[in-house]
Amino acid sequence: MKKRNCLKFRSPHRRLATRFYLLFLLVVSPCIPILFPTASFADDVAGTVQSDAVSAEFDGRYVIHLSENPRVRSSDRPEPGYFDSLAIELFTQAGIYAEIVPQMPWKRQMELAEREAGHVIYPTTRSDDREDKFKWVGPVSRTIWNLYGFEDRNWSDTGFEDILESARIGTLMGSAREAYLRERGAKQIVIVPREELLLPMLLADRIDLIAIGGNVLRHYIDEIEQKDTGAHVPKIDGAVSYRSCYLYIAISGDVPDEDILRLQGQLDTFKRNGFFVKNRQTHGLSTNLDGSFLKAMLDLSNNGVRCIDLAGSDD
Repeated sequence: MKKRNCLKFRSPHRRLATRFYLLFLLVVSPCIPILFPTASFADDVAGTVQSDAVSAEFDGRYVIHLSENPRVRSSDRPEPGYFDSLAIELFTQAGIYAEIVPQMPWKRQMELAEREAGHVIYPTTRSDDREDKFKWVGPVSRTIWNLYGFEDRNWSDTGFEDILESARIGTLMGSAREAYLRERGAKQIVIVPREELLLPMLLADRIDLIAIGGNVLRHYIDEIEQKDTGAHVPKIDGAVSYRSCYLYIAISGDVPDEDILRLQGQLDTFKRNGFFVKNRQTHGLSTNLDGSFLKAMLDLSNNGVRCIDLAGSDD
């Protein structure tokens, strides 16, 4: 598809974007338009959107769902900006036209993807239940899934199966972590529409453990302590490491294979020519080429690798 030389706004909801939001997109990719959805965020949170049984045919329109929430953007959390700039630059350099929409609740994104082809969602775990619903470009990251709780509760001394049986575990609604924990038989799962709600619920003793990314959790702890200099968050640690997963850019429906090959080829080029590492540096993330993370990311033989269980049923 042909690249456009314009930044185009296509709905009356332009005021939802902050100045920084616009500046970021203008600097990173002035040729990709932004589409602001007319759907109500209240409806998103309530989960009222119904999913059709069959996805519509691809109409040639790709829609990039930004991974960053405006509230998080203003707090200088680096990680989502990294994924957004990578995805935008990937489509730009591959010469594939795409529209951009602001972040919405994860479950809402997945419901749209189930009934419409061309939705671009990231970073996404390549789980069994999603494999045939999407086409995949990556990996773009890797994560160790931990259950985090207060250190003085000694959850690390409790077996994973016992935790699944007795602990109240908070996680993001519609996430791969939620699906996996249910599959493993967790008895008390508490779901939230946004990740930033998990830490306050842990502090309020409404849940015992949270299933969340470590970098994300550290950001929310720092945010609380920086906003209130008198605040002190009790020591939280990774009680159990239970899964290792590579993360991908997921594109919904029966989109052209040639587009996926162009995007994957461009990502591989980014990893060879240094842009992948430079983009991480720009967003304050580790660039240690001797570390296991970047060694795994830059090894193209890992393309297609999915997840590995770290906690068995007999621990």
